Amino acid sequence: MRAKLLFSAMSLGLLSSCIMAPEPASPFDPQEAAFIHEDGENTIRGEAFLRKESGGVVYAAGSSVRLIPKTAYAAERLDALYRGGKINTIISASPPPPDYEAAMRQTKANGRGRFEFDHVADGSYYIVTKIKWGKHNAEGGAIREAVTVSGGQSVEIIMDGR
Repeated sequence: MRAKLLFSAMSLGLLSSCIMAPEPASPFDPQEAAFIHEDGENTIRGEAFLRKESGGVVYAAGSSVRLIPKTAYAAERLDALYRGGKINTIISASPPPPDYEAAMRQTKANGRGRFEFDHVADGSYYIVTKIKWGKHNAEGGAIREAVTVSGGQSVEIIMDGR
């Protein structure tokens, strides 16, 4: 009986890691995201981390941090991946169109999970990164935050999945 329960739990874990997000109903429109390539006067700085159940903090040290223009496609895709929240631990998605990936800016977080995007054009954006730890990256997940900037703002955000 115990072996059967263990097998069931393992099977459930395997199935839950294969949940696929639905495809966005809106197609990706490169023109809607074109402002990502404009030179702006805004700066977005932040720090990304997750708190372990034990209370310790794991930073996004060395992780890729992406700045994604808020478009209909991006909103639908990310809402599906993150189930309307700010953290995604098990859902995956089919690859996006190549021009979606081209309509992003990317940087790396430093050892304390800090990142910066400068010369950002006025507009609304999503910022996403992954924070994983444990054997074979078994814990953690991807986190996102939304931000809007205009008029030469310098914005500081904290990404902690809450």
